[in-house]
Amino acid sequence: MLINGAVLRESGVARPYRDTAPLSVVELELAPPGPGEVLVRIEAAGVCHSDLSVIDGSRPRPTPIKNGSSARGGFW
Repeated sequence: MLINGAVLRESGVARPYRDTAPLSVVELELAPPGPGEVLVRIEAAGVCHSDLSVIDGSRPRPTPIKNGSSARGGFW
């Protein structure tokens, strides 16, 4: 199944982020839910301080990475 997600390709880029655009919303392939898992429809998502720490490089993570851990949704 295809989903849209905000993907960070490189961390530690210069600010302002509106100019350097470290995040891009792209279409991603997502495996269907497995046993004991559920699919949640995300209606809204935001970038929180933890995500900003990954973007600015102060909280190193392997890239590319899908950001946006703060979300609101419902079960399908």
